[in-house]
Amino acid sequence: MKNLDKAMSEVAYAYDNVEFYHTLYENKGGRHEEVSAHADFIKLPYTFKVNYRKNFPKKTLAEGYTPAHPMITNSRSSGSTGERLITLEIGMYLLDRATTCAKINTSILEAFTKPARKIARYAAPNCSDVECANPNSRIEDRLLSDKTLVLPVYHDLMTTPATMLCRTIDEIEEYAPDLFYVDPTHFSFLLRSYKKQGKVPPLIPVMSAYTGATRCSKRQIAEYYPMDSYYGELLSSTEFGWVAMECTHGSLHVNDDSFFFEYIPNDIKSPIGTQFKELCITSIDQGASPHIRYRTGDIVTVKDTPCTCGSDRKVIVMEGKVSHFVIKDDQPAISPQEIDCFIGAPIWLDVYQLEQKSETDFDLKLIVNENYTENSESYFLDKLSEALATEIRVNICLVEYISSERSGKFQFVRGLHSNV
Repeated sequence: MKNLDKAMSEVAYAYDNVEFYHTLYENKGGRHEEVSAHADFIKLPYTFKVNYRKNFPKKTLAEGYTPAHPMITNSRSSGSTGERLITLEIGMYLLDRATTCAKINTSILEAFTKPARKIARYAAPNCSDVECANPNSRIEDRLLSDKTLVLPVYHDLMTTPATMLCRTIDEIEEYAPDLFYVDPTHFSFLLRSYKKQGKVPPLIPVMSAYTGATRCSKRQIAEYYPMDSYYGELLSSTEFGWVAMECTHGSLHVNDDSFFFEYIPNDIKSPIGTQFKELCITSIDQGASPHIRYRTGDIVTVKDTPCTCGSDRKVIVMEGKVSHFVIKDDQPAISPQEIDCFIGAPIWLDVYQLEQKSETDFDLKLIVNENYTENSESYFLDKLSEALATEIRVNICLVEYISSERSGKFQFVRGLHSNV
């Protein structure tokens, strides 16, 4: 139970300093003095995103902090699951969490902690803490205080014109970043433009958003960036900052030096026997916005065997949000990560999106390249049908465009309950 003692100290801190938690624990009939063991801790009520939206900012901030406090950093979510969430936290705490998380991946740690380092961010504008990554903005308009350059891209990724892609490539050359921080679908889109222009991107470490990474996008990134030395996937959140990072052996390790983690069982019945859990996080550094037993909504599987990299940090696989699971018998059954495992990384496929229309009807949109031949996708259809244990009907569409979500993110699996 790594950091359980710190989690229990966080409970006392939150009770004494945060109105929301003081009221929550008083109403539940328990006081922080009674939390002295794991058995006591797990009796505390869970908290959810809605609690922070409803009580923000006054009731969720610790005593002595305000939104205008000079040490506070403001983080906004992309709004992919509905209304955007704002979290306020001490900037130095977020930096310490990030640095600690990155220790699992040496190349990213060295680039991130390099003096006066420069980061190039390529993702949906809503995910980049800047609202002006548009065709007419200047570099100066998109340069954040931490020397992150938010590269220009359309909110609907695949409508980004060739002229803007050329300008983005020119900006990267001009800015000479030390580290890429990217959405993998966005970055593979940009790399295809590099290839069309006969150019080669700079060989610097690439940190990509974990939940958006498909095997197809990683295959395209790996053409330029060796996965065992220049690449790492990052799980981050508005509420906590950097939560988990991939090591050079390809495992996603939780940042359990900075947080206390729980893995909550759920009612998802996998037809192929996967044991799904929900990631639940407690902060431990007594900052401006404590989070106690916070249900993230992220579904994971937990690996029991240690990673070959030698780290003792727990290894998880991010399976996705329940709303994007494929449905069977009116219940979530197959995760986006499992669907991507079925698809794999065939050389003929650049981008795909599977959308479930009913329990047995699907649309499969494919953006393919010159290596595609008729029925190349049949192996995937067989795997999906076998997993669902039923006959399915799949409408195959070879397309040149697939729309992004309202948030600007790209969702490669859209279940029956996905947000429209």
